[in-house]
Amino acid sequence: MAADGWALSTAKKFSKLADVFFGSTNSPRLQRESVALAEERGLSMERLQMIDGHAQKVKKQRGAAWKLRAELIAHEGTYEEVNALGNQRVDELIGEKPKEKGVRVGRPKNGMVTMSITDTQRRIIDFEKTLDAIETTSEPRSKALLEAFWKHIDGGGGVIKPEYRTVIAIGLDQSATILRGEGDESIIGASDGTTMTGAEIVNLAMSGALGDKIYAGLFHPTAGPVNLYEARFASGKQRILAMAENLVCPWPGCKVPADRCQVHHLDAHKNGGQTNPSNLTTLCAYHNGVNDDGARAGRREKSRGRMIRHRGQVKLVTPGGKLVGNTHDLSTMGAMDLIK
Repeated sequence: MAADGWALSTAKKFSKLADVFFGSTNSPRLQRESVALAEERGLSMERLQMIDGHAQKVKKQRGAAWKLRAELIAHEGTYEEVNALGNQRVDELIGEKPKEKGVRVGRPKNGMVTMSITDTQRRIIDFEKTLDAIETTSEPRSKALLEAFWKHIDGGGGVIKPEYRTVIAIGLDQSATILRGEGDESIIGASDGTTMTGAEIVNLAMSGALGDKIYAGLFHPTAGPVNLYEARFASGKQRILAMAENLVCPWPGCKVPADRCQVHHLDAHKNGGQTNPSNLTTLCAYHNGVNDDGARAGRREKSRGRMIRHRGQVKLVTPGGKLVGNTHDLSTMGAMDLIK
């Protein structure tokens, strides 16, 4: 093949593929049937390479590789659809590999090096909050946090333990379970982008990390947030309600936690929108800026859509009129989802 003008790397890939489909194997029947079906359907080499790539990931499981090849060869769909099915099957067979704690330092390139740290979500998010408390510049977030990081390191500081101000969304049934001391299995969403168990919440409360005030938010199944109750009136109660409803920015695909979001008027304030709980939500700074509030005259950029409240929940209305919600895990753990 290389002598006929094919790239040597391509020739090697096809040679390895030939070994798989025509070489010795522990599953000769599946091999024969798969080859026959692939020939019958006229599958391309590119598609067979993609299929074999998925099978190679599960080859350590006896018989799994050829079963997966056979399933993907038989699946009638586009290249993209078969590839998606392959990814799904691999995840089901081997599961998602858990991340290992540690610090990783990359190789220097052009005078720069990347360092990444993997640890429990609580330790990392608490450290991020520490950097937020130090950061005072107007630089983009990544640069501002880097400056705060070195200020903190050079100053010999540790992780700051501020009063816990993050909103935690708990349903009445969950709260009763937790108060009875049976909350180990309850997974609760928080507005800093993390989750915690009921037991962890109890420990935080006992250590004083939740502060000296407990707020109870009232939400209506279709109207959304209604009011916030506490021992003393809170000036920021609308923000707390908005954060409890959407623990992450509700714009589809966004991952910014509510702790770092801005309060947004669904019906723009300058257009007469009221500052009441049902007309408020949280949006990250970027999506708050691109949201179409109806005042785009003279602006060249196309509309990206706008956030509305539909049947109680905050959704994006695309320029084509389609309602879309955020599919982030924490988007299904906010206050409105707890009363479905």
